[in-house]
Amino acid sequence: MQRAHGRADVVFGATGLRHLHQSGCAKALLPRNFQPTPEAAFLNTSGGVTGGDQLEYSAKVEANTALCVTTQAAERIYKSCSGAAKITNMLTLEANSRLEWLPQETILFEGSVLKRQLNVEMADTAHLLAVETLVLGRRAMGETLREASISDQWRVRRGGRLVFADALRFGSPTTKTLSTTATLNGNRALSTILYIAPDAEARIDHARSLLKFEGVEAGASAWNGMLSVRFLAPDAQPLRAALVAFLTQFRGCELPRIWHM
Repeated sequence: MQRAHGRADVVFGATGLRHLHQSGCAKALLPRNFQPTPEAAFLNTSGGVTGGDQLEYSAKVEANTALCVTTQAAERIYKSCSGAAKITNMLTLEANSRLEWLPQETILFEGSVLKRQLNVEMADTAHLLAVETLVLGRRAMGETLREASISDQWRVRRGGRLVFADALRFGSPTTKTLSTTATLNGNRALSTILYIAPDAEARIDHARSLLKFEGVEAGASAWNGMLSVRFLAPDAQPLRAALVAFLTQFRGCELPRIWHM
């Protein structure tokens, strides 16, 4: 069967967009936001991802440059007939740059198989804010995952050194495995926020003061110039509301308008 392949790359410098490449089903939009920080929005024109599809997205900010990257909509991972869907995201931050990686949620459907990687190369003086959200079936649509598989890998190198490595992996059957208190305790929506910057550890008290949400569990920790926040919720809607509230206050500005459409 025909599979979808796509690649989109953007590079921003002090004068704005310096490089744009897009091929296959992967595209990059550059909306006008009338804000000091420009935005780029990646999208997949195939309408979803299934086994055998391969998508690659990359964003680079040159020295003394800021950029906010998001996605046009939630990415949907559909039932696989053969093999895994592969999504690779690459972020590069040069000296004194700021990059916000704020994709909307990834939704896993019954029978889906996903292998995803987030690779970051950043300078010691750069500022990174990265978010990834997973939804294991939509409760409002009566979806419960029984057969699904995911491997989600984070690798962040700062000044050439590996400073953050995170791995999430589970395979089918998932219902029993993910219902224990040692895993998701029956929840189906989770999110990780990672902030790496010279002031990351100093912002831990501020981050914790923002973690007051009804029906959403959240916790924050800081170490070695990094700040990590984890969210866990019974469904996508309360988690999204918590993320919007936290990110808006933590960033000190509104999220990209595409988040509210």
